[in-house]
Amino acid sequence: MIQTPPRSRERAVLFADLVGSTQLYERMGDTAAFALIDRCLNIMSDAVIGSSGTVIKMTGDGLLATFRACDHAAETALSIHHEIDGLPLASHFALGVRTGFHYGPVLEAGNDIFGESVNIAARLSELASHGRAIISTEAAVRLSEHWQPKVRPMPPRVVKGVARSVELCELMCKDSDNVTQIGGLTLNTGRVEMRVYHGGRVWLLGAEHPRLRMGRDAEVDIAIKDARASRQHCDLEFRRDRFVLTDRSSNGTFVTIEGRQEFALTREEVIVDGHGWLAFGSPRSAASDVVEFFCLG
Repeated sequence: MIQTPPRSRERAVLFADLVGSTQLYERMGDTAAFALIDRCLNIMSDAVIGSSGTVIKMTGDGLLATFRACDHAAETALSIHHEIDGLPLASHFALGVRTGFHYGPVLEAGNDIFGESVNIAARLSELASHGRAIISTEAAVRLSEHWQPKVRPMPPRVVKGVARSVELCELMCKDSDNVTQIGGLTLNTGRVEMRVYHGGRVWLLGAEHPRLRMGRDAEVDIAIKDARASRQHCDLEFRRDRFVLTDRSSNGTFVTIEGRQEFALTREEVIVDGHGWLAFGSPRSAASDVVEFFCLG
């Protein structure tokens, strides 16, 4: 049998994964859960095809796709996020999607693709949290002016399976009127800042805006919907070039800093750094509402 040699192509490679699908079978029952997940997968596939992309394969509760243009990959990512967020049961079951895409060479062999670009795109989707799209700078610089206002730089990351650090950006998947920006978002200012993410919004904590309050109270900066959170649950503060988390809650704040073990903070303070997550009243694995943060500078 004569096999066609693999061909090298430059492509935008996109992974999209459904988040929150595993719990659906327990909460909805097999038939209803299967139908909802199948609908989400069809939304993903239709979005790819509708933006001139190619679905390479389904990957469990997600898919792998390629595009000739990064604009088409961005269009697909936003379409998937908006369509799935708009499903009547999505918010009730905390169902969402995370996406990542990279631009680079791939080897096309048969109906599949291979190479470092595929690995990078897969890792970017794993870095993304619910409702977010993480893209490489190789993809970001190829986006047209129409998309540039939706791109936010992030700190470079060492990605598993890739010998070099990868320069990252976030593609904002919410409409601009749903994005709260405090101060500038540039990474090269030389200032020490923390970027805080929640519910599709982003806050910048630093010298100009030194405090963020979190909890269930209507007067806080970040409103937490988890019933285990206290009304005035915790504060993040910028003090002397450091970021201090102060817990004021009954059930504690669960802190995960990437590469370290999760710990619970109760009526205490701790300095936080790097990249991490805050959960309110329960470990992050069981939380229904999570705040993510990146320290910059």
